[in-house]
Amino acid sequence: MTMSKSMPVTGHKPLLVLKIGGSMIDELESIFLKSVEELRDRYQFVIVHGAGPSISSELKERKIDAPFIHGLRRTTKPAMEVVETVLGEVKNRELADRFTEEVMKAVGIRGCDGVISAEFLDFSSYGYVGGTPRIETGLLKEPLERSFLPVVSPLARTGNGEIVNVNADTAAAGIAKALKADKLIFVTDVPGVMEGDRIIPHLSSADIRQLIEKETIHGGMIPKVRAAEEALSETLREAVIVSGKEPMSVNGEWKGTFITKEEKGMFL
Repeated sequence: MTMSKSMPVTGHKPLLVLKIGGSMIDELESIFLKSVEELRDRYQFVIVHGAGPSISSELKERKIDAPFIHGLRRTTKPAMEVVETVLGEVKNRELADRFTEEVMKAVGIRGCDGVISAEFLDFSSYGYVGGTPRIETGLLKEPLERSFLPVVSPLARTGNGEIVNVNADTAAAGIAKALKADKLIFVTDVPGVMEGDRIIPHLSSADIRQLIEKETIHGGMIPKVRAAEEALSETLREAVIVSGKEPMSVNGEWKGTFITKEEKGMFL
């Protein structure tokens, strides 16, 4: 798809929310970051990130059991302490530093510090995992207005003040919707949703349901496509799944798999 050159009537740059998977934080290629830098003149960015592999490694090191149930990590209190440290501090700082070095000035933000709130999804099943996030945009708009790049870890705070882990895909979708982003972009270790060796260039809501039933879409890709679909609105019409190992766009053409509510021939 060719990138639109239209700008909102406010005169502000359109916003792209990039969700960077935990498996990609240490694998982002400079060519991908260069493509982000090249888009700075046309777009603002907010980064939301995961830290799954690093969390799993630390949990294993500490011999803390935290199995996955339906794609979500069951998080006990000891496991949550690891999540807070690895996700909210270590990987958040590493990613903010990387973007500062190669793209633009970035600031790390823990979502639980005034940006994301959520109640327990199902404490008996998942422990300290948050449900549908509610987003306070003020602490995100402030750095954007000062030309900083917000890098957000998807920790949230409950009404009782407890910190919970929110699925990063869901948090990114919530932030994109709250900020009326132009696009929500999932940065993964694959170039899009794959069918065999082929990148599927476009998926509608109906396609997603069918491909999940056929198990073409499976595992960690399921929450990504569902979060992308749920985030779509009158203002956020497109979500994209791209690779962090290659440019997001080449010669004005977006790469990856586009997700929209309905089938559109322009993406085929």
